[in-house]
Amino acid sequence: MIKLVLSDVDGTLTDNRRVFSTRAAEEIRKIQAHGITVSLVSGNVIPVMYSLRTYLGLSAPLFAENGGSMIADDITSFFSMEKPALFFDHLQNKGLARGILTNRWRLCSMGYDPTPGREREILALAGEFQVDITNSGFSWHILNQGQNKGFALLHLIKMFKLRPEEVLVIGDNLNDMPMFQESVKKAVPANAEPELKAKADYVSKLPYGDGASEILSSLDSF
Repeated sequence: MIKLVLSDVDGTLTDNRRVFSTRAAEEIRKIQAHGITVSLVSGNVIPVMYSLRTYLGLSAPLFAENGGSMIADDITSFFSMEKPALFFDHLQNKGLARGILTNRWRLCSMGYDPTPGREREILALAGEFQVDITNSGFSWHILNQGQNKGFALLHLIKMFKLRPEEVLVIGDNLNDMPMFQESVKKAVPANAEPELKAKADYVSKLPYGDGASEILSSLDSF
């Protein structure tokens, strides 16, 4: 029996323009009312996750910056900004990247748009600075090593004292892969990357938020 759902946001609960699905919002509210804990994890920032938690009426903590920070009754940052900021400054100085608007609210990561054609060079440099790079499909992120959505998943499992098989994770992009762990249940909308579909227990026939809505309405099948 599923007791916790952890879902990505952009491309999973939204469409490809990042517009949140009203159908998915309704299903989230419905399953929470039936006693299932719902949490969200995104590469976006704490103010965005605070808004989602407030306006969706969620009671569980939500995670920003690919699991690096958390909003509940207060804000928790699990990682430091030092290494992501240092690497971002290096990229800017070499003309390899430019920052994005949400960097002003980040606590432990940096977002960037790579200079076209320089993506591989950035990835090669990341190891020297001991940082990880991920691409959400909407923006690129510089993360601390170990900072990923799997970190958020394990934090929730420990917090709510759950068995992994009582958890369902939903995502669409490669930065969701760290939470697609062997023992948890896994589902994806139809727009998900092939690598995630190959690991999923359930692949919706519908894309984006409509697919997530279908998944959430079918929890009894997991």
